[in-house]
Amino acid sequence: MNKKLEPKPADILTFRDPGRLLEMAGLPDEFRLMKEHLKGRDFTVQVAERICKKSGSHLLKMISPRIDGDHACLYIESSNSNFRPKILPSTNAPDIPFCKVLFRPLEIRDHSTASVIDHIMNADDISSKVLDAFAAVFGADVLETIEQTLLGSTRRVTKLAAGEFPIIFLPRHGGGDLQVTPVAPASAFNNMKVVTSDFFQKQKVDAPKVPRGKFHKQAISSKPQNISGAISGIRTRLLAELPSGLRQSEAEIYRFIHGGSFPRWHHSSIRERILRYAEMLLADSEYNNKDTRRALDGVADQLISEAQIFASEMYADIQQAAERYKIDAQTLVVAITPERALIRRKWMNDDFLKARKAILSGHFQYRVDQATKVNKEIAE
Repeated sequence: MNKKLEPKPADILTFRDPGRLLEMAGLPDEFRLMKEHLKGRDFTVQVAERICKKSGSHLLKMISPRIDGDHACLYIESSNSNFRPKILPSTNAPDIPFCKVLFRPLEIRDHSTASVIDHIMNADDISSKVLDAFAAVFGADVLETIEQTLLGSTRRVTKLAAGEFPIIFLPRHGGGDLQVTPVAPASAFNNMKVVTSDFFQKQKVDAPKVPRGKFHKQAISSKPQNISGAISGIRTRLLAELPSGLRQSEAEIYRFIHGGSFPRWHHSSIRERILRYAEMLLADSEYNNKDTRRALDGVADQLISEAQIFASEMYADIQQAAERYKIDAQTLVVAITPERALIRRKWMNDDFLKARKAILSGHFQYRVDQATKVNKEIAE
């Protein structure tokens, strides 16, 4: 006849899911078993208060091991949620067994897994029964102290260890600076370990390739309990790299297909050539002959031809980008005339007025009409 196996101490006092499915009626017995594994140490009101004062949503010792114990944790609630954040203990090593009573996940049949702390912070339909079972074993005064300390204390941090916390200064409305110190929530420490565990598996022969990433494991303390008994002494770090920046033309195409203006034609000599054309046009009104008129026509025709080529090539690039981003290229058709392509650039002082007068002149418009007619005949 098989003897019933006695549970291991690590399955009774633990921060992890022990895999012990419990019945609601058996909760008092489970708490008595936890009390037995405390080996005669009393779970007093003083212990309960000490644990709860040093439990929070953000553990500052994860950034600096030299932080003062009285300023080691933060508790921050989201302003747009009724759900209180997950908290972890940050206590001295002798108090860790008591923390494992309060923070141990209780796996109750037909109900969500939650600890005593969870049932206090975010009560559900069975929380009163769970807390009554706890109080029946450890005392109503201990439960009351836990509730008052967790739900009634602000646990304000008033100082930080110098030189080890990132500091950012943000401008205040109305002048001055606001000093900001980013601190990650304690849950991110364990969650990072969980979500990256697959990336550290050993590659087996003939098995699917194990995914890899730019992750690094770093020991942060030779004594993990100096930070929290609920986390290990290994921190998983991720190297996050920004994508390479787009070239100016690529950025303008991206902006256009997402609702922005048509890309500009960036050409170093176009501005000077338009202004040269404006000067030639002005001179032509006073003195002209067959040779000067031929030169004027040639400058205008060259500007128009290059502008048309720019628009054609740009539309081809836009169509490729639209396919890449799964955008209907038909919705991106914009009439880019040579005049618009030429004038849309930065101008200094009165140069814009000179350029616009030349581009809108009768001569330039005539040359555009002639170029359009020729292109149409070639297409036909």
